[in-house]
Amino acid sequence: MTKVRTAVAVGAVAASAALLAVGVSGSAGAATATATKCTANVGNSGLSAAVVAHAGQTIAHRRINAAGCDIGIYVGAGVSHVKIDAVTVTGANFEGIFAERTSHLTVERSTISGNGLHTIDPSAPALPGSGLHSKVGQSFAISLFGVSRSVVKGNTVTGNGRGGIGIMDNGSNDPGTITQNTSASLVSSSRDVVINNRMRANYNGCALVVATQNVGGSVSNLLLAANVVIGTGMSKNGPDVGGIVVAADLPNSTVSNVQVISNAVADSFEGGVIVNAEAFNSSTSNVTVSGNTLVGNNTGRQEAPRTAGIIVDANPAASVPPGDSAPQNHATVLADNIIAAQYYGIWSTGNDRPITIYNHIRVTRHGTAIYHA
Repeated sequence: MTKVRTAVAVGAVAASAALLAVGVSGSAGAATATATKCTANVGNSGLSAAVVAHAGQTIAHRRINAAGCDIGIYVGAGVSHVKIDAVTVTGANFEGIFAERTSHLTVERSTISGNGLHTIDPSAPALPGSGLHSKVGQSFAISLFGVSRSVVKGNTVTGNGRGGIGIMDNGSNDPGTITQNTSASLVSSSRDVVINNRMRANYNGCALVVATQNVGGSVSNLLLAANVVIGTGMSKNGPDVGGIVVAADLPNSTVSNVQVISNAVADSFEGGVIVNAEAFNSSTSNVTVSGNTLVGNNTGRQEAPRTAGIIVDANPAASVPPGDSAPQNHATVLADNIIAAQYYGIWSTGNDRPITIYNHIRVTRHGTAIYHA
């Protein structure tokens, strides 16, 4: 799982040494690239990158072998209007594509594969929530942390080591870096579109995640549509967690106005679609899950005790200080979904029951179509 039930603490530990990799710059052209050294400590992150984008750049029709670098393509703070088109990125220790604190990014028609396979480090402390030992809190194949008005479409994301696509906030906890700036301002992710991507075999993290990672952080106004997630179970690299997650993870954080529409999710280790609030004063609101096809998910019995298509979870174990509020999922709408081969079609907890309309649910023997704890 990528969710965090307590505040994230990431130690400042030296990044891996920079070795030879393939660098790309400029607009679309010949597929030949020149070998260059990794750029060290991009954005004061403690991580190195094979390619460092600049504002307004198009990176297209290229093959980037980022072996020896921590990041394949890095899009830093304020580096806006970058387009990544028909690119192959492989071999990065951590993120294949990592963008933070920017806007108007497009990632399309690209293949992001074989990245993040070096994030698990037994010498690192266990991360809160997931329990993974890693020097980086989150490390998706495509990581957009504090990124707005951006589009991720038509990509193939397979065989990565810490999940598929992640849209998160940024702040004093920068979830994608080693080095942290405790005085950094909060930056939300908003008005992003993730559409028509294919995700499979992305281990130790969820396939597609929208989540807060900072106290008081926010993520809002997102569209997650027509994506396909196929789970592959366990491997030597860990579980293919899969699933589509919309989560307010940290205290006082909010996730609002998210549409999860016409996606297909099958055989994930966790629920097909999960909407959850994890900590005191955290909430999701106006999340719509509609027209999705969900089959055979939650094989790992995560939030729900049996297989489940949709899980709406207000963490019942959250510690709530006096005068504060329990986690809430407000105005969650579940409509016109096709759910099959699940013990629970819809499983939910919390004071606010989701609104369920016109779902087509086929449960396994003795199963329950809609259950609220």
